[in-house]
Amino acid sequence: MRNQLLTGYILHQKPYGESRSLVYLFSEEWGVVHGIGKKNLPLFVPIQFFGNGKNSLKTFSQSQILQNHITLTGQSLYAGMYLNEILQKLLPVEEPFAEIWQAYQQCVANMATLFVEPAQSPHDMTRLKWHLRRFENVLFEQLGYGFDFAKDALGDLIAPSQRYQYQLQQGFMPVLPLDKPDMSLTGEQLLIWYQCLLDETRFNQMMQQDFDLAKQLVNSISAMHRHLMDNLLNYQTLQSRELWQQLTQYQ
Repeated sequence: MRNQLLTGYILHQKPYGESRSLVYLFSEEWGVVHGIGKKNLPLFVPIQFFGNGKNSLKTFSQSQILQNHITLTGQSLYAGMYLNEILQKLLPVEEPFAEIWQAYQQCVANMATLFVEPAQSPHDMTRLKWHLRRFENVLFEQLGYGFDFAKDALGDLIAPSQRYQYQLQQGFMPVLPLDKPDMSLTGEQLLIWYQCLLDETRFNQMMQQDFDLAKQLVNSISAMHRHLMDNLLNYQTLQSRELWQQLTQYQ
């Protein structure tokens, strides 16, 4: 890499000497790139660098902050830390992911509108989970672990009245009426969720017309996503998740 212009977000940074930092950058052009750059760069705003170096550790120079007004507060800040940590752990180095890049930008922008005083809404937490689940859905798809909302693990069409449980590396497995497995969802829930993923206005309408239904659906999908995410992370502890849990315990 020689004088490569990189536009990216800082996923993580730690001191490297007295005046520099080891930077984990999520760039539009090359995905995750590791390098040595300026100290104390802001998170969740796009920054441009010039990247140089033949080895895995580049040199970042001439940093320029492209946008200053995005600020994550409250629960959104911890959610942003969660996004950064899973990208740092899951994405291969120097491999571009255009869809994930776009989804990350959109998710950060959406989260910045939540938990803002005095307009904070009691529905913000459900909307936050919605934005995270949409991002994770793109991430899973791009890593080859996307959900098939059309057919179950047996190859049959998803039936609205049937209950399903997601099985890793298999898909949605039908469950017997007498069984009460954890994280089971009805086919109707899966189909509604898929329609919401295709068209966000469907989810917004559900939030307005039946908030309890929207909240229940998001929470059920969140449990399913966590099951898959933990598996992809090989059940590593996420520091951002622990900090987030500590925050909610004292609120």
